[in-house]
Amino acid sequence: MVVITGASAGIGQELARQLHAKGARLTLSARRIDKLEALNAELGGQHLCLQIDVSRPQDCSTLIKQSVDHFGSIDTLVANAGYGLVRRVGDTTHEEMQAIFRTNVFGTTDCARAAIPHLQKNNLVDGYRGQIIIVSSAAARRGLPHFGAYSATKAAQLSLAEALRVELDRFDIAVTSVHPIGTDTDFFRYAEEHSKASIQAPGRSPVRQSAQQVAGAMVRAIQKPRREVWPYWPARFALALNAVFPSIGDRVMLRMLRQIEEHAGE
Repeated sequence: MVVITGASAGIGQELARQLHAKGARLTLSARRIDKLEALNAELGGQHLCLQIDVSRPQDCSTLIKQSVDHFGSIDTLVANAGYGLVRRVGDTTHEEMQAIFRTNVFGTTDCARAAIPHLQKNNLVDGYRGQIIIVSSAAARRGLPHFGAYSATKAAQLSLAEALRVELDRFDIAVTSVHPIGTDTDFFRYAEEHSKASIQAPGRSPVRQSAQQVAGAMVRAIQKPRREVWPYWPARFALALNAVFPSIGDRVMLRMLRQIEEHAGE
């Protein structure tokens, strides 16, 4: 039984389709209940749909409680819900920073906190009682210009996943972080609309991946848990190089910044 936050679009929606094809029972959650119900109808109507805003702690508790009440238990929590914000760090207001952390970071921790006691009660299956999957980003390893607040939330999610993985090891609960690069979803369009900005988004490059590719890698990590999932593996090596030689990363990011601001006419 898999709980997916942010299942109404993008990676979460495609993950639901692929898990359904594998016979999984699903809780589909997001703020847009109409999108969830349309997806559920497409999948045959047997899954649980919940209108949830993960920025509200009570909604996170409700998500886990109603999933357990409906299915009897949960096996995997996929903390996928989140959004981007197009803004220089120096121009990001206190309220904007709080809001994006409430959804992307606190939405992750509040769902995990509610789920862990239930995961601990499960029987061992192939060495695990359950799993928490946190959809972070390649940006967790390198902050992106004009996406500094978003990158910070992704870095926080990675740190949380690393800590949780060790803390929950003795309970036989797997913790996996997922690190997509720019993905063909509505992410950047929603980020621009939310920010009231129009830029050349950094993910719009010749190197792209589809939501199907990312979801497929996540399905494999559910079937056989892994510590980290990098759907585009060259990104992992590039970011390792950045960690050793940050000046190289800075040069790449400066070129990206020029492209963004030239597109914006700045």
